[in-house]
Amino acid sequence: MTSAPRRASQVATRLAGRAGIRIIVPVLLLAAWYGLSESEIGSLFVANPFDAFTRVFTDFLSTDAGHLFLGDATIEHLFPSVYRALAGLALAVTIGVGLGIALGINPVLTALFAPLIHLGRSLPSPALLGVFFLLFGTGDSPKIFLIAFSVVWPILFNTIDGVQSIGTGRTQAAAIFKISRWDVLTKIVLPGAAPKIFAGVRTAMSLSLIIMIISELQKAENGLGYQLVMTQRNFDYTGFWSVLIVLAALGVFMNLVFVAVERRALAWHRGVTEQND
Repeated sequence: MTSAPRRASQVATRLAGRAGIRIIVPVLLLAAWYGLSESEIGSLFVANPFDAFTRVFTDFLSTDAGHLFLGDATIEHLFPSVYRALAGLALAVTIGVGLGIALGINPVLTALFAPLIHLGRSLPSPALLGVFFLLFGTGDSPKIFLIAFSVVWPILFNTIDGVQSIGTGRTQAAAIFKISRWDVLTKIVLPGAAPKIFAGVRTAMSLSLIIMIISELQKAENGLGYQLVMTQRNFDYTGFWSVLIVLAALGVFMNLVFVAVERRALAWHRGVTEQND
């Protein structure tokens, strides 16, 4: 029988091995970045990675406890961008899940609105930026609505697919036992479609950051996209690369938070899957 210290050592070795594997690619990318910044070809436009990371700390962080150690760029650019991305994503989740459930339950509605939905999905949303500015002005509203319009489709289609995958057996059984529609929705439809809904939201979350940047490239006074444009215009390539680092860190952070929420919300689903396996 394996002793407790030996098991702890084996677990620590396994975790260290996994951590080592995961940092291989980032280290290689950092080395390639440094090599490109020191080459004749990339030295003009590719900032030294150590200078870029230093710029992240000086611009986005501070030593002022009164501002929670946050720099001016965090307050003026990062927070507005995060707000727009999350507001647009929340709006897309509300519309996508609500409409997806309605269409998934009713095949007639699905057939009726399918051409309009496929038309909306096929429209290149960045090209509609001017339309949203015309309709909603130049504040946060057009950016939020553009993000919502752009990312709602994976949520909508995954919700429809998830609801339809439940089948009619469980809903018919609920009708036989005279279970209320609200209980059918909250205890049968939503739990059954939840795995696919979360998959759609995860795709939409990644897309929301892309559209957020695109929406801030024009008629913006703040935001990470605006900062990218200004650093390019001022030939501040160290600042440009520091913004890219912040964007990458933001994407990783949002994904980690989403994975934690998803694991907690779908813990029952993993248990059922493991039992079936």
